Amino acid sequence: MAWFVVHSERKTWTKYLVEAGDNTAALLACDDWEYFGYVDGEDTESKVVGGAFSSRGEALDDDISWVDG
Repeated sequence: MAWFVVHSERKTWTKYLVEAGDNTAALLACDDWEYFGYVDGEDTESKVVGGAFSSRGEALDDDISWVDG
């Protein structure tokens, strides 16, 4: 059996708190937004990247498998 690398895109909603007079003012006040957390959304797309690998180690050693952390 072969090994494959799959990318799965996931939306992340970053949440901020802002004091403003109305919705429009809140959106325009981005310099004053106070970050307070995030929520992961649903997957938006998944696809196989790279080719088929003969082993788990070969798949993980390939440049396509590089991750930020």
